[in-house]
Amino acid sequence: MPRKQRRAQWASITEVEKGKRYRIRYWGKDAQGQYRRLSCTVRGTSKDAELRRAELMLDHSEDAPCPTVRQAWERWVLPTFERRVEDGDMAESTLYRYQKVWASSIEPTWADVPLDAVRPLAVQQWISAMRLTTAKIAVVVLSAIMDHAVRYEVVDHNPMREKYLMPSASTVSRRDEGVWSLSELVEMWQRVRGEWFEPAFLLAAFGGCRVGEAFGPLAGEVRSREVDGYPLAVVGVQRQVQSMGGVSERLKTRQSARPVVVAGDVALRLVELAAALPPDWYLTHDGIGGPQAQWRLNDSWTALGTGRPFKNLRNSWQTVMRWELGVPPHFIEPMMGHKVPGVTGAHYDKPTEELFCDVAARAWKGRI
Repeated sequence: MPRKQRRAQWASITEVEKGKRYRIRYWGKDAQGQYRRLSCTVRGTSKDAELRRAELMLDHSEDAPCPTVRQAWERWVLPTFERRVEDGDMAESTLYRYQKVWASSIEPTWADVPLDAVRPLAVQQWISAMRLTTAKIAVVVLSAIMDHAVRYEVVDHNPMREKYLMPSASTVSRRDEGVWSLSELVEMWQRVRGEWFEPAFLLAAFGGCRVGEAFGPLAGEVRSREVDGYPLAVVGVQRQVQSMGGVSERLKTRQSARPVVVAGDVALRLVELAAALPPDWYLTHDGIGGPQAQWRLNDSWTALGTGRPFKNLRNSWQTVMRWELGVPPHFIEPMMGHKVPGVTGAHYDKPTEELFCDVAARAWKGRI
């Protein structure tokens, strides 16, 4: 069945049945006075369809000329992103970044601008005033908004498809990639002791967990062990908590699911913290047993004045294990949840929890 479409300035006409039936899509107010996308079918010739389009345009000449960027974001794009997060097609942290950039960089400039008034020159001026990192995300979000405008036949093309000059890389703020020594980690632990995020700190600083992994364990998943009388605590990493508090059973890689071992006084403290909670509570919880969102860590961690991001604790653990404790890299990699390269990693290198405990006990005994 033919579906040839002809664009018009105000509405589109689609030929549904050749020479007999046409569908007109347009924007206007419905019977309740709401401005939205409408359609009607015309039986007759193409001239009949053109005539009906002209009548509709006159009928709706007082209606709002075009939805704004804000309306497109709230009606179409944000609900689409939220649905993708629910379906597992988009990370919750990605949506969080999109929402932050919308509020800080897109809304102040474009919120009340009609979609058909978004012009390339204004877009270029807007991009040039941002830092590169922000500009990249902002372009993605505004492009998604304009894609929806094209899909719903509000505009004929997406101006974000033009090739724009992006800000210089010199505008990017470089994060401190430094690490802490073992003595500095121990000193920091004393400052963190008793804070709500202490369990996550212990798992990251002394167990090598990623941030989301450190927030993921339940109290009942902390197990006490010993090697030759030296105390250990083992936590099986099997989930991660995302920036906004969502929980995902999907880790970064397949190898990320692993037993994480902490030793000595750290192990005793972790067992103590876990024993004080119901077993189905998250070890780092929101006050009522649920997962605590990563973003809530920002203010608490900044207040410590460490000068480096929380994620650097994992880097520090790796550096301490290799250079201060002398653990060979082929032990460290699987303990971090990394895949050992080659055929060995794919088929043969399958360390057990007991081996992880033996390595941790030899490395940490007498040090913590």
